[in-house]
Amino acid sequence: MANNVRKLRVARLLTPSQLAMRMRADASDVERLESPGYELAPEWIEAVAKALGVPAEIVVAPDIDIGAIRASAPEAIPGPPVCPIATRYAILALVAKFAGVKFAAGLDDDSLARAAQNFFNFVEGEPGKDVADDFNRQKLALQIAVLTILQARGFRPRGNFEAEFHPALDAALDMMRRFADAGSGQADG
Repeated sequence: MANNVRKLRVARLLTPSQLAMRMRADASDVERLESPGYELAPEWIEAVAKALGVPAEIVVAPDIDIGAIRASAPEAIPGPPVCPIATRYAILALVAKFAGVKFAAGLDDDSLARAAQNFFNFVEGEPGKDVADDFNRQKLALQIAVLTILQARGFRPRGNFEAEFHPALDAALDMMRRFADAGSGQADG
């Protein structure tokens, strides 16, 4: 399977930071994805394709027509409902709170970035009818991302896990909202 991330990014005349913003990722993720021989996970293929407005097959096709891709530049993608960096920190903080700092420190960048990608794919997959619906969708997406990481690594919850988990989710979402508000100049102090 080929990896055309760099070719596609350059064809769209984007910097790694610009592509990262469109992907709801970090520039270091783009640099890692562009590394020679890096095998793209399905989440990354989907994120790159969506961000660049190309079919997913093009991201991994052995031969691509860069001229045709350059000629079909997509419109800019609107910003995420929350900050991608805050999303990562929220996921990492929740994992550390319930499984411990050592457990959280053992997460590699790619696992954390894929969890954030899955968060955004879920949240943006079907926009809510109102702000409350969007908030509930974000809460469910964060819950799924954190529980997926914990379960995939064999975490065994304590007896009071559920009672502690939901207030922690609310606090993490509040932190994410404040981070996004601060970045857009809407912080409420």
